[in-house]
This record gives sequence, structure tokens and C-alpha cells, in this order.
Amino acid sequence: MNDRLKALYKTQILAHAKSPFNEGVLDDYTHKLQAYNPVCGDQFDLYLKFEDDIIQKTSFKGYGCAISKASTSVLTKQLLGKNKLEAKALIELFLKVIDPENSESPESITSDEEILAFASAREFPERLTCANLAWGKLREVLEEE
Repeated sequence: MNDRLKALYKTQILAHAKSPFNEGVLDDYTHKLQAYNPVCGDQFDLYLKFEDDIIQKTSFKGYGCAISKASTSVLTKQLLGKNKLEAKALIELFLKVIDPENSESPESITSDEEILAFASAREFPERLTCANLAWGKLREVLEEE
């Protein structure tokens, strides 16, 4: 992993873990999902408010390691204003960035620094579940609809 990605990891993940975006229960949600990792105990409830096909509000509540919390924070921030198709594309982009089997460099996939910060999960497969916990759950739900 190059020095730029290491620096992003330190700044973005630590910042989101310490002061996450959209933390708390959303009272007027239209969708509630539970992302749970039984191996380590990380658990987040993800709240979404759709109006028509657009995600107008997001939030999350729960607990987990710095990576899973920061990742969930980034997800809720990045989803705002997206429709379901755009949300699916965002999830696929994120999963591609963290995929250790992907031979493309993360920086050739996206320039989004919040997402690039999680590219380090490629080098630590045990952290992949932490990074993609909420993203994977939302992907499952969106594919069902």
C-alpha cells in the first residue's frame, strides 16, 4: 500500500470513527437494516428514508471497531441524495476498492478519499468483514427489491 493510502487510512478512518456522520436513530425512516458480524460482535442498525426513489436521510446506531464504525459512517454520508440504482453502483464501487482479488489499483477505481481509505483492507483480509459490514447488508436488501 502506498504512503498516500496509508495516510488516508489514518485520517479518514480515525476521523469517522471518532466523530461519525449521521449517528443516531432516524425517527421517520422507511427502511431499517441490521448489519451484524457474529464473529466479532459488531452490530449496526442502518436507517434510510426514501422519498420516491431517492435517499433523503440516513443514520446508524450501534457499536463496533473503528473500521466498521467509520465504514458505516461513510456509507450513510455517501448515500444521501442517491436513488437505488446509484446506491447499488456506490456499493459495487466500494466493494471493488476493498477486494483483495481485484488487480486494479484502488486509485484507478475512484478518487474519493473517504472510500480509498478502506483500500487497506485488501492487505488485511481479516478486516474485510469490518469494512464491508453495512455495505454488504445494504447490497443484499437492495438486490431483494
